[in-house]
Amino acid sequence: MLSRVSSFDDLATWDDSISHAIPVIVVDPLDDSDEPLDPIAVDPRPPLTEVVEIEQNIISLQSQLEALQTRKVLLLARNALINRIPPELLSRVFELGIYESNDLLPTLSLVSRHWRQLALTTPSIWSYIRLDNSWGYSRHNSFLRKLKVHLQRSQDCKFLLDIDCRYLDIANELSQIMTELEPHLQRCFSFRMSVPDWQCMEIVRNTSHKLGPALEDLYLRLDPSESEEQAPFVLLSQPCPRLSSITLEHAPLICIRTKLPSLRCLNLIREQRYTTTRIGLSFKEFLDVLNATPTLEELRMQSALFLLDGSDFVFHSSPAPPVFPNLKVLSFHYVESNNLALFLESGHFPALRRLSVQMDGPSEENTQWLVRVSMGSATRFPALRQLDLRSCNIDGVGLVPFVRALHQLPQLTALGLSSPPSSVLGPRLFEVLASSPENIETGGGGDWLLPRLQALCVQNCRDISGHELLQVAWARNAGGSAVSPIRYIKIAQCYGLDPETHEQLCRAVDTVRVVR
Repeated sequence: MLSRVSSFDDLATWDDSISHAIPVIVVDPLDDSDEPLDPIAVDPRPPLTEVVEIEQNIISLQSQLEALQTRKVLLLARNALINRIPPELLSRVFELGIYESNDLLPTLSLVSRHWRQLALTTPSIWSYIRLDNSWGYSRHNSFLRKLKVHLQRSQDCKFLLDIDCRYLDIANELSQIMTELEPHLQRCFSFRMSVPDWQCMEIVRNTSHKLGPALEDLYLRLDPSESEEQAPFVLLSQPCPRLSSITLEHAPLICIRTKLPSLRCLNLIREQRYTTTRIGLSFKEFLDVLNATPTLEELRMQSALFLLDGSDFVFHSSPAPPVFPNLKVLSFHYVESNNLALFLESGHFPALRRLSVQMDGPSEENTQWLVRVSMGSATRFPALRQLDLRSCNIDGVGLVPFVRALHQLPQLTALGLSSPPSSVLGPRLFEVLASSPENIETGGGGDWLLPRLQALCVQNCRDISGHELLQVAWARNAGGSAVSPIRYIKIAQCYGLDPETHEQLCRAVDTVRVVR
């Protein structure tokens, strides 16, 4: 491949028009033939003895200077502060560097013999094994050699495995990799596997029986075009006492059938940019999984719907709702309103602090779930403090049920509103938030709306200029003990923000963040 410099040089040959009648002489810019000649070199007479001695002294002095410079560099290198760091501390520095950037490992071995020897004798820095886009396609043999080296040099250390099978050409290559990994999987603490079809998933299942004792993080991804082409099967059934995080992308929940005594985070994901179908979850089985993991703290669902049968407890005359004692964060993305309300109305969440909901489509009734679940919020969500909503219709008459729902959630301290379907929030909501109980004419009366509100965040709203937020901040800062002052405002991708109003907000509120 030609370098950038040579390609620029080639352009210079087209500057002048050349007549065919005149011979063309191409001049090499690197040719030294036109340089002025040294008069001493062309003098036919024998050189003077004194001149010869001077030239020899110059050559000798140049050699001495180079030797001194080399010696200086070696002395500085030997006396460098980095060489005084104890090997065990330097090894720890290597570990932290490799953790941040796995590509750093080859570079460490090129610095010095000491660093290379230290790298070879530090097993933990060889515990990150990845096959991703940085490798490219058709490099199975190179990765297999790397895999063997890392498994050998990591010794008994726990290791991370991240394999994207899309960069393998045939299923047999995955089989070779998994066969090499199988004896070592009992020390794998992070298992991340992305497969194109159920055939590759079956290869993973048949060679991962030893996975589990050290496993802490599990990520499984199945190509969306293949996720429903075949009946799913159980991938992980062996005990996993340390497993704390599970992410299933386009993979069904039935893939995991084992006790999860330490599970903290569960993500069920289906990207809408790949498919318009949703994850079908048996409501009964889903609740059974949650009931069996009382340690669960964070749950994220994307593009899911619940499947009901006549045996579900929700059909009983007096259903006993399950309790999720440690669930603190709930996130729903593209979940239909009735499915969302079904889950939130069917349980008690005593520790839930943050609820994030991204609705699907500009439905006029996509906030009805909030109206329904807010009725019993004091019992079901006593610890709820943050409500983060996206694509929720709160414009026009849709504002009325939304405000009524917020009146049932007086404990909220933070409210986030992003990407309304019409791209505008309108001024009415902010007028209600700024209305004190004495201000009857502007819609007030009764109690403050969200009296404990301290943080207000808006995103991707084209009508936000900052004046409406400033109105809310001023009113609540002057509201006395009946209402909390606004201490935090975030404005993201709202390009109508007025610079002068921004300055006034910074003076009125402790923290103002603007994200362009």
